Amino acid sequence: MCLLPGIFLIVSGILLLFFPVPAQSLFDLPSVDFLQKPIALAMGVRQFSIGLTITVLSLKKQAKALAYVMLIGAIVPLSDFIIFTPIIGILSALRHFATVPFIFGIGLYLLIKSNKKMT
Repeated sequence: MCLLPGIFLIVSGILLLFFPVPAQSLFDLPSVDFLQKPIALAMGVRQFSIGLTITVLSLKKQAKALAYVMLIGAIVPLSDFIIFTPIIGILSALRHFATVPFIFGIGLYLLIKSNKKMT
């Protein structure tokens, strides 16, 4: 299950870094010009690195570490929702928020599961 958000983040990071038009659609940004700014490149690096971390931990079956990454990582789409709402509107920004329960839920499940294995 964690491979899905990991791969999505890797792909979205690559889009932000190298393919601004599809990234504009993905993030529902008002103009492609925004994606030419350093902040967009920083967003691409952030997406890619978090996705790579999740994917590697998933493939290495590091459940407890992955649980903490997912729990803490839920802050990112939550903050994106808060930051982007005034820019793209609440309905479009809800796409960011919609992932929060999924990511947090996976993290919580993995943490409970990994703690049960230790007892």
